[in-house]
Amino acid sequence: MTYEFHLICPEDPRRGRFAYASEQFENKFTVVAVKDTEHLVLGFDGDDLALLTAPHRVPGEELGRIYGSETAAQLRGDAWVSEISCPNDKDTAEAVRSFLMITVVGTRGLLMDPQSNELINADWGKRAAQGT
Repeated sequence: MTYEFHLICPEDPRRGRFAYASEQFENKFTVVAVKDTEHLVLGFDGDDLALLTAPHRVPGEELGRIYGSETAAQLRGDAWVSEISCPNDKDTAEAVRSFLMITVVGTRGLLMDPQSNELINADWGKRAAQGT
């Protein structure tokens, strides 16, 4: 079974948010580039856990159409989007999800389940968007 997520950030997460999240887990998580591509691999303690597509910019006016009005309202502008594929077990997917949630904590960023279009951290994003 493959677990998938969409990471939707107000800025490119390669500019510090991935490093921030890794620090919160004592640098046991790593995010490294896949050779000859811009895609990334999320690893933990030497094991590859997930493939992340290179974050790509989605204009604010497209966010609502693609991801829904709630997502667009929380981001309030352009966003950087990565698709995450975790081809392992549920425990691995939970570890990946935890890392991704820490990546966007304190920002307007969101983590989405693409199968259900559910915003996994909707309350966190709302608080950050409101400045609380």
